Amino acid sequence: MKKINSLLSILILTMLLAACGTTEGIEKADQPDTDTKSAEQTEAAGSTTKPEQELEGTITKSESQNYSITVIDGFELTGEEPNKDILFNTKNDAQSMRIETFDASEADLNDITNNLVETLKASNEKEKLVEITDKNQLPTNDSIKEIKGYQIDTPEGKISGYAFERDGLIVKLTIFDTEDNPAFENFVEMAETIK
Repeated sequence: MKKINSLLSILILTMLLAACGTTEGIEKADQPDTDTKSAEQTEAAGSTTKPEQELEGTITKSESQNYSITVIDGFELTGEEPNKDILFNTKNDAQSMRIETFDASEADLNDITNNLVETLKASNEKEKLVEITDKNQLPTNDSIKEIKGYQIDTPEGKISGYAFERDGLIVKLTIFDTEDNPAFENFVEMAETIK
């Protein structure tokens, strides 16, 4: 009899726990998901960008180009050559982002994008260039238009490239990253602040 009572108690407890889990799931499903709604509303409005958020860092103006960028701790912006800057990880300078900007009235975004594609392909002719379609891997905000992103594997690590227009400026970025402790996400976050 005690065994039957114990089994019944365990069965009832299991059912109660399962019911609690189900109720929680139902409650969550019934509650409005603000992220989903805002994403749906944004897509309905014809835009798939995320709202600009404040990145903690130092707003740094380029010495040779007409833009500023928020640089987070552990990174530094320096001029590489005329009209090219390098943003690099101070702890690992193999991780860097080359920044080139062009006046949108004097340059064509398609030409810049094609040049970017050829540059990436030349970095490793044995690998296939892949278009980046994951929105989390693209620098996006309300004022970035027509962004294209590509990535290729090299023996040293991944190289990613982006071309986009923002506020009358065409931006071309090339990110060099390593497999160990990658900094890719940091570069994408900082790229979103270029203006």
